[in-house]
Amino acid sequence: MATACHEQPATANQTIDAIVDEAGRDHAPLRKTFLQKPDSEGADRASAMADLVRAGDSLGLRLYLTAVLKASSPPWDTALPAPVWARALGNPLPTSKGATGAISKAWRRLEDHGLIRRSRYNRMAQITLLREDGSGQDYTHPGDKDCRTEADDYFKVPVALWRLGPSGEGRWIRELSVPELAMLLISLSLRDESWLPIEHAPDWYGVSADTAQRGLSGLRNRDLLDVDIRVKTAPLSPTGATTEHLYTLKAPFGPTGRRQRSRRRGAKR
Repeated sequence: MATACHEQPATANQTIDAIVDEAGRDHAPLRKTFLQKPDSEGADRASAMADLVRAGDSLGLRLYLTAVLKASSPPWDTALPAPVWARALGNPLPTSKGATGAISKAWRRLEDHGLIRRSRYNRMAQITLLREDGSGQDYTHPGDKDCRTEADDYFKVPVALWRLGPSGEGRWIRELSVPELAMLLISLSLRDESWLPIEHAPDWYGVSADTAQRGLSGLRNRDLLDVDIRVKTAPLSPTGATTEHLYTLKAPFGPTGRRQRSRRRGAKR
């Protein structure tokens, strides 16, 4: 009599590893315009990321970043069943109608933000990337030298965001809060020892000073960010001194080895 051998269903970790393996690259490229619009006199610099952060859209932000990683070649699209996305991102009930509905609604929100285009493929949502600034324009790889402009400046989100850490720590894509994930992305776009005053976060990136503070504090508490506090003489200040905070990412996201030429250029104003 034959004995059936039943393997266990895939876990969340196995699922996210399969997505990363299929993508076949060590980072997800993101244009800096996802974080902030180009500097223009009097213009609002808040971009697509700020919309997600201000809405507290944790699932939408994590889903979008994972789609950017997964859609690694032209025509820059990807299609997976909704339960697979839900399981990969840690939904406790990935096969439930509620989880499937949550993924569908998240895709719709990303489409409303002009970040993706949805269609149907074999009864699944086929997701095609659009430009990171939410303009709704067709996506091109930001590293394409043939048609690259200043608006194509980009940074790399290391695959460590999705992988299990060497010491067994969890997947950061699931564990980081929205403020922490936002400030991680901003920090990845900057150089080591970047000057990033909390009070400028609303003007530069469209996120509140409180959100920026909570994000940076969270990264420090998780030992992902190093802060160098420097006190400088300032004869015209009330106290005669000013304090600067210079931020450098720690492993597995930094340091990058790229230093600031000028601290005032650490974040575009």
